[in-house]
Amino acid sequence: MLGQAIALGLVSALGRLDGRILGISMFDRPIVTATLAGLILGDPVKGVMIGAALELIYIGAIAIGAASPPDIVTGSILATSFAIISGQSTEAALALSVPIAMFGLTVGIVIRIINAVFIQKAEDYAEEGNAKMVAFMHIVPSTTLFFLESFLTVFLALGFGAEVVTNILNSIPQGIVDGLVVGSRLLPALGFALLINMMISKKLAVYFFLGFLLASYMKVDIIGVALFGIVIAIVVNQITDSNKVSVGSGVSEEDEEL
Repeated sequence: MLGQAIALGLVSALGRLDGRILGISMFDRPIVTATLAGLILGDPVKGVMIGAALELIYIGAIAIGAASPPDIVTGSILATSFAIISGQSTEAALALSVPIAMFGLTVGIVIRIINAVFIQKAEDYAEEGNAKMVAFMHIVPSTTLFFLESFLTVFLALGFGAEVVTNILNSIPQGIVDGLVVGSRLLPALGFALLINMMISKKLAVYFFLGFLLASYMKVDIIGVALFGIVIAIVVNQITDSNKVSVGSGVSEEDEEL
């Protein structure tokens, strides 16, 4: 288990650094981290299933300004790991993920507060004209702290707390487990609601309801709905381009007459 805890800690650390120093490669998404967790623990199929379900929850969890989303990397890896180790269902993993992710967010805020010290140091070096130390203070301390935070959280939780968590999960009464399962099934709807709340508009609402009607009443699967969306997007784009050309042509003819 020690080797698996180290491997999962490294996956968590790399996911945490994605978007910070490694570029945005989507390595931090639950479908990736949960699948890798399942692969490391010997159950990649369950990892994919949990990752896909977690994506529905965290699909709208993005950082906007100073508002930080839950730590989906730590939440996904630990929830998947605990569910696989204890033999719990996908629904149990969903219920575990949210409080773990919120705990990870709290730890992340503490790391950001510590990083403010290094930013002040960078400003001091900037006043001295020391460009190398400015770059060092911006990159090395924060990268190291985020790496250690993610790695140690997952490593310690799995290396020393997996058995404790497993015993706690197995001792929960079945009635409470059933309640958590029912509640976890509402979480994907909440994730989509957060996403729609950010992107919905009067122009886009009709396409959302069209997709809903295709899926609900015509029983079109998600791939079919996506293909319909691609076709509609191409048609709307062609109509828009055609209108632009017509307007442009009309203006040029009037200019020639004048």
